[in-house]
Amino acid sequence: MSLIRLFFQLIFLRVGPEDMPAGTQPIYIALGFYLLVGILLDQVVASEAGFGAGLLLLGADAAVLALYSAGLAMVWGHRPRIPQMLTALYGATAMLGLVAWPLVAMQPTGGEAVDVDGAVGLWSMLMIALFAWNLVVLGQIYRRTLGLNAAIGMLIALGYFILSSLVYMALATQMLPGDTGLPS
Repeated sequence: MSLIRLFFQLIFLRVGPEDMPAGTQPIYIALGFYLLVGILLDQVVASEAGFGAGLLLLGADAAVLALYSAGLAMVWGHRPRIPQMLTALYGATAMLGLVAWPLVAMQPTGGEAVDVDGAVGLWSMLMIALFAWNLVVLGQIYRRTLGLNAAIGMLIALGYFILSSLVYMALATQMLPGDTGLPS
């Protein structure tokens, strides 16, 4: 079964990290897929920071995901599960990024961003639903890898999203010293 098919099944909770092939080659393939989708999403958003800075932010997020997840697996005594977990995390995140691609492309800007009742309200609700789906999928991967219950798995996934956002904001403010739109 191809990795892409496994990633697709992963986002619908039909398979888990234990179903991913073991070894480092699947991690590199999943990481490449993750980076490719991240680059595509960055091009849709047309990051103010430019391609190089966008690539640096994407690489930092990949590192945060790997270090956070591997650290948790080591703390819980599941070191042998790390390769399959990372393959699942990168693959599922990339696949969900492909699902998000049309929504990111339709992101309201300028004057249309004020229309809270219409298209912007629908767009916002769809983005929240996509975030919740992402939270459930990553939570399930953590749950199955670490042998925890579903609520703890989702809290761990939420911890990753918070840490990733903090790293992103710290790096983005360093790259864009002007008006970044981020709270100071």
